[in-house]
Amino acid sequence: SDELDAHPDFSLVVVGHSLGGGVAAVIAAMWQRRFLDRVLSFGYGSPCVFPLNVTENFDRIVTVVGRGDPFATISLGHIADATKAISKLCQDRGLRDEILKRVGAGLLVNPKGMRREDREWCANAMTFLRKQMDSEKLLPPGIIYHISGPLFEFQTEGITSGVLGGETAMLEPVDAIAFNELKLHARMFDVSLHIPVRYGMLLRRLASSEDEG
Repeated sequence: SDELDAHPDFSLVVVGHSLGGGVAAVIAAMWQRRFLDRVLSFGYGSPCVFPLNVTENFDRIVTVVGRGDPFATISLGHIADATKAISKLCQDRGLRDEILKRVGAGLLVNPKGMRREDREWCANAMTFLRKQMDSEKLLPPGIIYHISGPLFEFQTEGITSGVLGGETAMLEPVDAIAFNELKLHARMFDVSLHIPVRYGMLLRRLASSEDEG
């Protein structure tokens, strides 16, 4: 900060992965007013550090989140909400049995096969559970982009326009509200999705595709 004070024509770009990305975002937020438009941060796989009503206020903080990266999509508030929902299901056997009855093991694989009335019932059940899930959650900071491709094992086939990187890698903006609920999936705690080499290789592919274009 002393150098920025001493040299008004200087700017600062702070870059980090994982915890480093979170620290970079916090620094940029702290200095946003003091050094107006002179501090910019880029974070990759950053942890959830800002609440929803704050994160969208910082347009000089950029966060890139890999599809499925668990470290960048879970806060203590998310865990607390999941605990509350599980507790409610443990206490209410009737609700559990009705969910199993309406969903069924086969429909977990093919949700399009659910009857309309069952989908409507499940939507109402989720609305009920959301009322129990009222913990304050932190989200990825600033302007958020999803990055996906083979290294994140996310299907990108069929996407041909409006997305940077084509079929091999993809970078697209995403609203912070998309991170407000915990996404349950088979690899949700797979920390190998968080390693920096995945981000680095896909970002290089995106840069190369832009240079070729």
